[in-house]
Amino acid sequence: MNQREHVRARIESVDESLARLRAERSRLLARATQAERKRDTFQKILIGAAVLAAVGQEGVPQLRNPEELLAWLEPRLMRPRERTAFDFQTQRAR
Repeated sequence: MNQREHVRARIESVDESLARLRAERSRLLARATQAERKRDTFQKILIGAAVLAAVGQEGVPQLRNPEELLAWLEPRLMRPRERTAFDFQTQRAR
């Protein structure tokens, strides 16, 4: 194999590796996007459930921004999975 053929073979090898890496990158991005959509949907379900429960009991205070919503929501979420959806610390067993 002469120098020219060796260089061509190496370029083909690098191109194949690059194609594999690009495909893997696409799969990882799709997986991350899907996971973020699931988390967003779960957060909306939890917020809706908390609001519905509060309407039937103590009522819902005026919430003017996302920080106030999270502060109001935080003590109402008990399950670890629910708390993780909002990046709240898990509560210790009482």
